[in-house]
Amino acid sequence: MVLVFGAGFVFLGVGSGGLDLGSLIRDTFGTKGGGGGTSISAAQNEVQKHPREPKAYKVLADALERKGRTEQEISALEQYTTLAPKDASQLERLAKLRFTQADNAATEASAAYAEQQVALAGSKFGPSQTSKLGQALGQDPITQALSTKVSARVQQATATYQTASAKAIAVFKQLVKLRPDQASFFELAQAAEHFNNMKVALSAYRSLLKVERDPATKAQVRAKIASLRAALKKGGG
Repeated sequence: MVLVFGAGFVFLGVGSGGLDLGSLIRDTFGTKGGGGGTSISAAQNEVQKHPREPKAYKVLADALERKGRTEQEISALEQYTTLAPKDASQLERLAKLRFTQADNAATEASAAYAEQQVALAGSKFGPSQTSKLGQALGQDPITQALSTKVSARVQQATATYQTASAKAIAVFKQLVKLRPDQASFFELAQAAEHFNNMKVALSAYRSLLKVERDPATKAQVRAKIASLRAALKKGGG
């Protein structure tokens, strides 16, 4: 995530008096790895005992993070931020996890789609399925099974991408309402643009322009706004 957002910071001219790079890419995830902290089982027990206690879900999310169980960490954080909706740092943490989840799903969908094309290409060398010979032979059962399996992977990864990207943008919007500063507007703009939601990106960049004070950075934001407006007009959006 630092690499993804970091590229955007370079675009906005951070380091020349504009946005504070250090604060914008601060580690919102805490210390990775290590053997300290509450165990997952102990944290889960606390959640069961105190299902309305936000801290229990935060402790569980941290424990899951240490073990690299990201999907479950996301679920725990969603519970936490529902009970503690004004914790900006954990909202940002959740949004970035959703961002990464969506990116991973997009990579999986692309790989599965490429595999699907290879499987389908193999069937093209046989007789046409509309020909008498093709109808007599039928479709190769191995190719058919492989194509069906890979198609399911494509659909699942695509659905995960759509859900995760939409939820990432939604959480960044929530963060903007809670913390309407440069960092929040910029992260929303970058996430929306990354996931091709240009209308949301355009709105976020315009909001960023209102709170940014550095002339050089404002000039770059204006250029980005002009670029997005042109893209929307060209696309009929």
